[in-house]
Amino acid sequence: ISSPSNGTSIMPSTPFNFTYNTRADYGTSSYNFTVWLWSSATPSSSGQDFATGYYFGRYAEENYPGECATPDPANPVPPQLWMPDLAQILGGFGTGSTASDVPMYLVVIEEWGTGQGSLGTRFSQTSTQIVYNGTSA
Repeated sequence: ISSPSNGTSIMPSTPFNFTYNTRADYGTSSYNFTVWLWSSATPSSSGQDFATGYYFGRYAEENYPGECATPDPANPVPPQLWMPDLAQILGGFGTGSTASDVPMYLVVIEEWGTGQGSLGTRFSQTSTQIVYNGTSA
């Protein structure tokens, strides 16, 4: 994740620049990646409530070769994402919550492959810490 940088304060209901450099390179194909806002950088492997947050979407960058890679993705990466207002009601029984100066993590999970066999696509995860609703200067 090149942008936003670690420690960036982002207010709710505002756009922010987003740049992610995929693994795509000679010998490596990048398929899709999902972007999340999580309350923890790496969820624990046990339990049902490992993090709270928000799903921004699933995106792909143009890369080659072959039909399985994405020469012209239908879900291109937007230059900016919109920070959700986590105080808003989620619907159903879900309710939001207000908070200021909260350390949270932009998390990217990427699907990729190489010429070496694997049982399905490979996955990698990276994150950068941001400050949700940062009020401190």
